[in-house]
Amino acid sequence: MFKILIKEMDMSSDEIKQKIIITAIECIESEGFQNVTVRKIADRAGVNVAAINYHFGSKEQLLQIAMNATLNESFVNNINDYEEMWQSNTKQALQLFLEDTMEGAINYPNLTKAHLSDAFNNNNFSTNSVQRINEFLTDLHELIKNILYSNNEMESKLAVMQLFSVFMMTSMMTGLFDQFLGIDLKTAENQKLFIEVLLKNYLKSSS
Repeated sequence: MFKILIKEMDMSSDEIKQKIIITAIECIESEGFQNVTVRKIADRAGVNVAAINYHFGSKEQLLQIAMNATLNESFVNNINDYEEMWQSNTKQALQLFLEDTMEGAINYPNLTKAHLSDAFNNNNFSTNSVQRINEFLTDLHELIKNILYSNNEMESKLAVMQLFSVFMMTSMMTGLFDQFLGIDLKTAENQKLFIEVLLKNYLKSSS
C-alpha cells in the first residue's frame, strides 16, 4: 500500500485521473461493463480505492466519464481527424472514417456493446450514449447529405440511419456472417471491402 501511495504522490492530480479513466475503459473491455468493480480498477491502475472515490465520487460517475471518453474517441475525434477532407473529398473522408470506426468497434466489442446495453436489455433509449449517438448522426448527416442518393431531407436521414445500423450491427457481430460470407471481417482488407460495397447503396454514383 505504501508503494502505491508513493506512486500517487509522484503523479499530478490530472495524471492520476487520466490513468484511472484509461484503466476503467480497459476494465470495461476486458471484464464486461457489469463486472467492473472499483477494486479491479484500483488494482489495475496502481492506486487505492480512496483515490477513485476522491476524484470521481462513485463508480457510476467514473464509468460514465469513461464511456463518454470512448464516444468522443469513436465519433467526435474520428470525424475531426478528417476535418479538411470532409469539404474536399467527402466520400473518401466517409470511407476512412467508417474504416477507423469499424476497426475500433471490432477490436473493442465490450465497449461497443456497453454503450447500447440499456437500449438492448431494458428498452431504455434515454441514456447519454443514445443521445450522443443521435447527435453524432445529426452531425454526420450534415457532412454527407450532399453525396447521398436522395436530396429529400427525410430520405437522406433514413439513409444515414440505415447505413449506421447496418454498419454497427456488422461491427458488433462479425462472426454471425462468417459461414455465409466465407471471409473474415476482422481483417482491414475485408472491412474496407465491406464499407465500399455498403456505400454504393447510399451514395450518388457520381460521388
